[in-house]
Amino acid sequence: MTQFIKNCPVCGEILVERLVNVDVQEDVNVCHAESIPALVCENKSCSNQERYFAPFSYNLLKMKCPEINKL
Repeated sequence: MTQFIKNCPVCGEILVERLVNVDVQEDVNVCHAESIPALVCENKSCSNQERYFAPFSYNLLKMKCPEINKL
């Protein structure tokens, strides 16, 4: 298991925790989950648009989207 990322791998800035909305899709099933904690880079000049989720975020997604099995 890799260590949870704390700095942006592109620019090196410290990532900031934000609540984000996530659409989880499995085949034709789609679930929209709101207010999932994720780390994001807030450096405006950085090209990294990734959201980094902690393991507990995946558990929260599973609770909010029980109809979707694999996350």
